[in-house]
Amino acid sequence: MFFKALSFVLRKPLFALLYPIYLLKFRKERDYIAERLKKASLQIKPKDVYRNLFFNGVDSLRYLQNKNIPVKFENWNLMPEKPAVFVSIHLGAFEILHRALATTKKINLMVSEFRNKNLDKFLNSTRKTPNINIVRDTRILKRVIRNKEILAVMADQSRYGAEYFDILGQSVPLFLKLPLTANKLGASVVLFRTFRQCDVHVIRIEKVYEPWSGVGGIEIAKIFESWILEYPEQWAWSYKSK
Repeated sequence: MFFKALSFVLRKPLFALLYPIYLLKFRKERDYIAERLKKASLQIKPKDVYRNLFFNGVDSLRYLQNKNIPVKFENWNLMPEKPAVFVSIHLGAFEILHRALATTKKINLMVSEFRNKNLDKFLNSTRKTPNINIVRDTRILKRVIRNKEILAVMADQSRYGAEYFDILGQSVPLFLKLPLTANKLGASVVLFRTFRQCDVHVIRIEKVYEPWSGVGGIEIAKIFESWILEYPEQWAWSYKSK
C-alpha cells in the first residue's frame, strides 16, 4: 500500500525530505558519483541521479507488486527464437525489465547477492514469479543452451569475473563473458533496456545478435555507452569503476 500511495505528486516532496537524511550516511558515495560525472564531462549533479533512482525505484517496486504504471513496449517484434540471452544495464526502472520479459515466457534471471541479507531476501521474493527462476551459478548456461531456454543478465554487475571496458573515459566492469560464450554456443544475444520518458517507462529491444554472429565485448560496451549518454541521470553511477 505504501508504494501504491506514492503518486507522482508525493514522490517529489518525499525525495526532498529523504535526500539530506540519506547523505548523512552516504556522503562519500555522493562525492564518488560527483567525481565520475565530472570525468564524463556531464553537467548533471549527483542529486539528479539520486532523484531518478528514487522515482524509478518506486515505480519498479510497484510494477513488481503488480501495480499499474505507464509502460510502453518497443521493438518486441524482434524477439528471437530460443535459446537467447537478454542483456541490459542498471538504467531506468531496470527491475521491470525481467518481469515484463517473463509475462508470457519462462526465464532464468541471473542476480548478484546483496550484502544485506534481509534486502537480498526481499528483492528475490519480490522478483520471483512462476515464470522467473532466480539463479546465481553461471553453469546455468549449459542448461539454457541444451533446453533452449532464456537467460537474462545485467552486464554492469561485476561479481562474475567481469572484464573492464572504456565507457565515457572510465574503466567500467562489464559481465559479458556469459552472453558472448552463449552466442558462440548457438544462442541469440538480445540487448534491451528501459528508460523513463515523460513519466512513461519505455521497454525497448535495441539489438539482436543472431547465434554465432561473432559479436565482441567492445561493440556491446559502445552501445551501453550510447544508452548512458542519452539518459545519464537514470544510470546507477554508484557501481564501481577503475
